[in-house]
Amino acid sequence: MEKISQIKNDKLQVKYNGKKIQINITEELSINESLIDNHLRESPSNYAFLCTLKDKAIKKRDKLEREKDRIFSELWLFFKNSNSKLSNEYATHQANQNKKFKSAEDRYLRASYEASRLISICRAYESRESVLRSLNANIRLEK
Repeated sequence: MEKISQIKNDKLQVKYNGKKIQINITEELSINESLIDNHLRESPSNYAFLCTLKDKAIKKRDKLEREKDRIFSELWLFFKNSNSKLSNEYATHQANQNKKFKSAEDRYLRASYEASRLISICRAYESRESVLRSLNANIRLEK
């Protein structure tokens, strides 16, 4: 059984300005006591970058959710209007089974996962910053 600390391949791949970049989350969140000052200086810009990625991912997720909902509504109305004897439940089932809706739903779910992951990484980065400040304060007290 592996411990979380032994996992060193926690990489996040994102597109930024048209390029695919890979971020090693384990490395980014690690703390080296001898480099605390460097970590503290780099932390705000790194955090801002991660928050920018998170905000873009949330925007994409929200856009795809609206698209998915719009497609569902159009399909539901199509099925309901094509046969007025269909129940609402049956129209819903038909819309949910449609390839166009399933494709939109898959895109939305992937975007939602990406946004959730970036939200979690930003929260971890916030916790890391608190730890860095505490360590820095402790080191200054020792001097």
